[in-house]
Amino acid sequence: MIKNINFIILATILSINISASFAQGSDTLESRLSSELVRLGFKGGELPPLSKVFGPYQPYVVVDKDIYLTSTAAQRPDGTWITGLVTDDTNLDDLIYATELTVISAINRLKYAAGGDLNKIGKIIHVNTLSPAPQDYPHLKILADTSSDMLVRIFGYDVGSHARTILAVTSLPINMHHEIEVRAELK
Repeated sequence: MIKNINFIILATILSINISASFAQGSDTLESRLSSELVRLGFKGGELPPLSKVFGPYQPYVVVDKDIYLTSTAAQRPDGTWITGLVTDDTNLDDLIYATELTVISAINRLKYAAGGDLNKIGKIIHVNTLSPAPQDYPHLKILADTSSDMLVRIFGYDVGSHARTILAVTSLPINMHHEIEVRAELK
C-alpha cells in the first residue's frame, strides 16, 4: 500500500514537472539533447566536432531522404574512444555510459547529415546495436534498450521510436567497445 502511494506521489510530481516544462516551452529537441550532453559530461551541452572515420568511407550518406550512418562508437567528451572487449566482468554502468556516448556520436552524424538541423530528421527508422560480447552475454537487451530509450528521449516518440536489431559480435574494428548503426529519414 505504501509503495502504491509513493508511486502515485512520484508520478504526480513527474507529471507536474513535465507539464511545467511544456508550459515554459523549454522542451525542445535542442534542450533535451543539451541536457543529455551535460549529464554525460560534455561542457556547455554542445555536440563535439564530428570525428573522422577510420577508412575510405563516409561518416554518413544521404540518398533522397534516407540517411545511412556508418557505425558509430563511444567517444568520451575529451575525444578519446572507449575500447576493449565486453566480458562478463565488465561493469554494466560503464557499458551503459559507453552506449549513451555511442548514441551521441550517432546524433552528431545525423545533425551533419541533416545540414546542421536535427529538426529536419523526420524519423529514426532502424538501429543495429553491436557489442563484442561473449556468447550468452545477459545484458545485450539492456544496451539496446539504452540506445532506443535515449533516441526516444531526445527526438520524442514519433520521430525517435524505431525498429532495431541486437547483435553480439566477436570483435569490432579498432577494438571498439560498442557500436550502433542508424538509418533515418529526413522530413
